Amino acid sequence: MLELSMSDKIRRTQFLGREFLTWLMFKAAQGDGVFYDENGKITEISFERALTLDGENPAREMSTIKVDSPMHSEEVMLSLRLGKKVSRARLVVVSEGWEFSLVLDAANLGMRSVKLPDIPAFDAIEHLIEKTELLSTLEDIIHNLFVRYVRIRIDQDAWSQEALAIGNWIANGPLLEEDFE
Repeated sequence: MLELSMSDKIRRTQFLGREFLTWLMFKAAQGDGVFYDENGKITEISFERALTLDGENPAREMSTIKVDSPMHSEEVMLSLRLGKKVSRARLVVVSEGWEFSLVLDAANLGMRSVKLPDIPAFDAIEHLIEKTELLSTLEDIIHNLFVRYVRIRIDQDAWSQEALAIGNWIANGPLLEEDFE
């Protein structure tokens, strides 16, 4: 049996990050950004201001779109219709009363420009411990969302249904506020 090198494994699975962020945007758009975990805990995800999408050749097919609400942007939907996927997104994550903001990169699910909630602390050590715990909480949230996506992705029937729903969402465009009036 042929053994794959680490670089081959990375290259073969690299699409998963872009697909995950696109799926996350779809799910957030469908459920007003509300996600429930297996314990019923609520996490809210919103896509903010800047969104990068790219195609199979990111060097030639990359678009960075800056709009107030990327999930409801015709420009974003057009890029998705052209076969691009979300490769970098600015997210706001609210969980258990804590609000985080970050840029999530699909290539390695790396978090950049992380803004943790302000917390009162009586001394520097306590402050550092609290910030570390909050960062761990944010990492757990992103990890759990990715695991949820992967579970759907590896179930052929579930993924067929999900891919069809995503395709319909992309084809029909975002639901705008005036659609509800």
